[in-house]
Order: sequence, then C-alpha cells, then structure tokens
Amino acid sequence: MANIVVAVDESEESMRACEWACKHLLSAQTDIQQSYNFILLHVQPTACISTGPAYILSDQVLELLELQTKKSTQRILKRALDICDRYGVKAETHVVIGEAKERICEAAAKLGAHFLVVGSHGHGTFVRAIRGSVSDYCVRNATCPVVVVNKKVLAG
Repeated sequence: MANIVVAVDESEESMRACEWACKHLLSAQTDIQQSYNFILLHVQPTACISTGPAYILSDQVLELLELQTKKSTQRILKRALDICDRYGVKAETHVVIGEAKERICEAAAKLGAHFLVVGSHGHGTFVRAIRGSVSDYCVRNATCPVVVVNKKVLAG
C-alpha cells in the first residue's frame, strides 16, 4: 500500500492542493484509492512563543495558547476532511509540532510517503529569499517526489 501525504495549513493554497489531490489522484479511480492511504498532514506550531528575555508567560497563558493552537489545528483538519468527503476520498490525519519546512519532510519520510502534495503561496523572489519557501524546501529535501500545486492549476 502506498501513501499520499498532503500538507495542509490555514492557507487557501494548501486547501487548493488538497482539492487538487482529491480531484486528480483518487476520486475517479476507486481501484487506485483502495491501494493508497491518503494522509492529511498538519504541522502545528509550538504553543510557546518567543517573547524575549523580559517576559515570562504564566502557566495559564501558555495553556490558553496551547488550547487555541489545538482548536486551530482541528478547524484546519476539518476543512481538509470536508474537501476529501466532497470527492469521496477517505483520509487519515496526522499532526506534528514544530517548524513546517523540516517537519513536513520528516513526517512524510516517517509516514512512508510515496509522494507529497503541497500548496504554493506564490510569494515573490524577495519574500522567498527572506522567509524561505516551504514548497521549495520540500522539493529540495523530501525523500519522495513532491507535487507543488499553485492557484493556476485549479483555475483551468
């Protein structure tokens, strides 16, 4: 059994990637769907924020931040699962915590991904140079083929 891993976050781009994968990879091909696991992967940021040396957050504030992060993760996964349901695609969910770039590649490898689907935010050269691109990082570092879905793909 092969694994298709789709990275999802709060962005429209990741939801487009999820929809593309459902529409083009599995929905019409029930024989293929039966031989693949479709895994929605979300990288949850750490609840702890860096506030600098002058601030120490109370346990209550940290608990609140953690709760909000978990609720956000649940909303993101529900939205992606709803997309899968629309296309009749059965999906599993997997959540990891940390920095998206590294954790997506690590999780895809641990999940035995035969390929990874990610959305592209379409940031320009300047923003990619400053912040780095998750999709570019995955293309360079994933141990499996990576499909990068941009907004033009679904427009047609």
